[in-house]
Amino acid sequence: AKLAPGGSALEPVLRGLHEGPFQGEVQDFVAQRAPAFLAVCPDGSQPLAWTQYHHEFREMFEGQVGHILDSLELTKEQFIEFCVWLRAHAEIWDEDTEGIYPFLQVITASEDYEEFLRVMFAEAQQQQGQQQAEASIPQ
Repeated sequence: AKLAPGGSALEPVLRGLHEGPFQGEVQDFVAQRAPAFLAVCPDGSQPLAWTQYHHEFREMFEGQVGHILDSLELTKEQFIEFCVWLRAHAEIWDEDTEGIYPFLQVITASEDYEEFLRVMFAEAQQQQGQQQAEASIPQ
């Protein structure tokens, strides 16, 4: 397996999620689906499409992690085993030299439906604000 020289062994995975074309894909996904998050349900329910979009969002992240692990010549099982070992090491020695806890937050963030909604609502509001600003500019 190819790991980062110096620094954390988790660094290549974080780079794969935060650098390169993947962030553009995430932004495109959010921007394209944001208008659906302007829907208001007076009874407090949420459109089923939101759950479907969250499922697609999670799959997109899972696929990216899969590509990263393939490039590192690691199986998903090996990677999980490694993360479990890092977490146990951090707990036993009471030190997190590899940054496993912040890493786990990043790697599992796409699973959090409430965080997904926060991102989508923010984008929807930004798009709505831009449309209103454009509409108020005299031609």
